[in-house]
Amino acid sequence: MPDTATMLERPGAASEPVRIGRADGSEVPARLRLLGYDGCELEATRRFRKGEEVRIHLYRMGWIRARVISCRSNVIEAEFIKECPV
Repeated sequence: MPDTATMLERPGAASEPVRIGRADGSEVPARLRLLGYDGCELEATRRFRKGEEVRIHLYRMGWIRARVISCRSNVIEAEFIKECPV
């Protein structure tokens, strides 16, 4: 059985960059500013459109589908998509 305590303390793993995946398959590096239950706030060098659907890769959470609700300068607010497409 793996020792989960040592897995939690991997050096540098928590500081891995966040990535935002776009519909065209490109990925944009970002910095997580705020994480909540319904959404998050990110900082990125590229602009996003309001309403654009993206995938956000967060450390230990995998890819999360989200929708951009605002983009001011380089700060992006996104709400997590809760509907299941199945």
